Amino acid sequence: MNTIFKFIFERLTDPLGLPINPIYEYMILGVIGLIAYGIAYCKVGEMYHSGLIDGITSGSFFHWFIRFILFLVMWFVVYSIIQLYYFVIANWEIILMIVGSIVGTAIICILAVIIMRSVKKHMALNSNV
Repeated sequence: MNTIFKFIFERLTDPLGLPINPIYEYMILGVIGLIAYGIAYCKVGEMYHSGLIDGITSGSFFHWFIRFILFLVMWFVVYSIIQLYYFVIANWEIILMIVGSIVGTAIICILAVIIMRSVKKHMALNSNV
């Protein structure tokens, strides 16, 4: 049964590539696979010790299911970060203009508030004399 679960896992995760150099892709996917394996191994062990599951088939099923879900989530996070990096690299001028505009507007608003408060404070002091 373990062979069937492994076959299904490999077929489901095989098309999940990364849009980067193949050497880096294999290294990153290998690390993701090791992390998913370690977490799934620990969680299934905890399930055995707590009595939630018993038997090889149920343990194997939960191991591969947990491993697949973790692999999928970690792959999605890494893929999203890589895509965000490519987007920022391709559009860095536009992003810089937008961030500069927001920062400039915030500085102008802060200066306007400071000036209005000092004028109001000065007018309050002069009116009391």
